Amino acid sequence: MEANKKQVSELAGMTARFAEAMRQGASRAFDPVRVGVLTLAVQSGPLRAGEIAERLDALPSSVTRHVRALVDSGLARTAPDPADGRAVLVEATDAGRAELEQFTDIGEEIFGAVIADWSAEDVVALTRLLDRLIESWAAVGTQHQQRAGSRNPNQFGWSRF
Repeated sequence: MEANKKQVSELAGMTARFAEAMRQGASRAFDPVRVGVLTLAVQSGPLRAGEIAERLDALPSSVTRHVRALVDSGLARTAPDPADGRAVLVEATDAGRAELEQFTDIGEEIFGAVIADWSAEDVVALTRLLDRLIESWAAVGTQHQQRAGSRNPNQFGWSRF
């Protein structure tokens, strides 16, 4: 059975409400690009800033600003790329790893409190459905962006940071 237009509209509205609730509940210190840069530096580093920008689908200038801020606060370090002297590699420091771990722990604690009265089955079901939604969103969003071409790349709500 396919979802009807009303059901699709309700789902779109609920996801928008959830995104807004998450945004309002997020600390001002939370910046998705900063967290993304730090996460990639911890999990996959050392990486070129350009590769980080590509993986995050973020503007290179935004990633460069965030890398500089992470370096200035001692959470990351950069080193010349031996394969290309014009590029730098970004790597997390021990302090950066600790910061990301603390951020993750706090996020899990908050999320745990939000779903504290949920059954394990409900958590598993929502996790499975969200994973499916994200995969479908990525596939369809990419198709729509390609169709939109240069007319209006943000037409469908997929934007670059």
